[in-house]
Amino acid sequence: MSNDVIAAWDRVESWLRLHLPAGPMPPGASDELITEAETRLGFDLPADLRRLWRRCGGPVGPLTPEGEVLLGVRQALDAYDLLNHPGVWEATWIPFTADEPDDPFTGTFIDAVTGLTGSWNRQDFSHLYDDGSTLTGYLTEVAEEQSTVD
Repeated sequence: MSNDVIAAWDRVESWLRLHLPAGPMPPGASDELITEAETRLGFDLPADLRRLWRRCGGPVGPLTPEGEVLLGVRQALDAYDLLNHPGVWEATWIPFTADEPDDPFTGTFIDAVTGLTGSWNRQDFSHLYDDGSTLTGYLTEVAEEQSTVD
């Protein structure tokens, strides 16, 4: 496994440190919290998401002009509980961004089985992106988008 997700996050974090109001970045999630999340979900988190949350436990942002925030583990689990309805939501989809960490309406998720990402909202059906996007790809796109805002 590579550390590409951390390299992509480093780019995002550098931009956030320059452009967000003063304040420290949230610390990484503890191993205990990660284990608690996996127990609650009933399956392992994707390695890249686990690696990202160990680096930054969130919430932090906005990451994008649309206002998406990296969710913390607890906020992601709350959003998962809100969204997890058979026929609408795949049980292996884990939200990792949202427009609002405490009352989310839209965001991005990762599929724990495939590592692919997609978008979700509480109004329409959620879906995987059809371009094979991954968490590393998502963060890389965010970093590239941020670099045009300077």
